[in-house]
Amino acid sequence: MKPLNAILISVVIGAVVAVLAAWLMAMPVFWSIAVALPITAVTAMALMALGVAAPSWQALPTPDETLTMHQASSLSSRLAEAAKDPGRFRTRVQPRLRRLAADTLRRKGISLGDDRAREVLGAELHTLITKRDAQLPSPDRLAELLGRLEGK
Repeated sequence: MKPLNAILISVVIGAVVAVLAAWLMAMPVFWSIAVALPITAVTAMALMALGVAAPSWQALPTPDETLTMHQASSLSSRLAEAAKDPGRFRTRVQPRLRRLAADTLRRKGISLGDDRAREVLGAELHTLITKRDAQLPSPDRLAELLGRLEGK
């Protein structure tokens, strides 16, 4: 609550307490004001603090070093190694790409060995994941092929 609103509301409450004390208890005005002042102060503090302890339901900021970043850097280093060494491509990258493509095809009811798989995946991607002597394309081309695979 805004401080000005809290002060105004607490002054009104204090005035009501002072009037009630003077009228109901037949107190002198001085003593009714003296009784109302602490009530006014506590009310003002309570209204100003209202909402301060309310929980914040906003998501915490993501830390700079997340697991996703680690996996992405690991994947990029594996692709860099695979680009230099065809054996690493065949043993590390190609089986993972094959599983990804097989999962995508399975959702369509097609197996990787089926003739329709070449049509669905495209000739270049199908060759990349099935041929033993396939060469890793450039990073941009690989990203494009994997993007098409994700879109299917």
